Amino acid sequence: MSSGATAQDKIWQAKEQGHEAQYIREKEKAQYGVLRSQLDEETRKTEQAEAKDIEKEKEREFEGGFGGQEDLEDRYATTSGEH
Repeated sequence: MSSGATAQDKIWQAKEQGHEAQYIREKEKAQYGVLRSQLDEETRKTEQAEAKDIEKEKEREFEGGFGGQEDLEDRYATTSGEH
């Protein structure tokens, strides 16, 4: 068979297309693996940040003042008391 006849052979074409499809699937799997690992890393970082935020909120839940106003500042702390 000459090279022109090989290109016209249906069995050869199907075999080559199969090899190309397999190569593409392998490349896609590799790319999906990279994306998945990046997404997992971002998810882990987000979860850690959320856990830290929750811990900070738990620390502030203790009510050390009166009626939940412990974070307010006293604007008249330096005055003589005559408002």
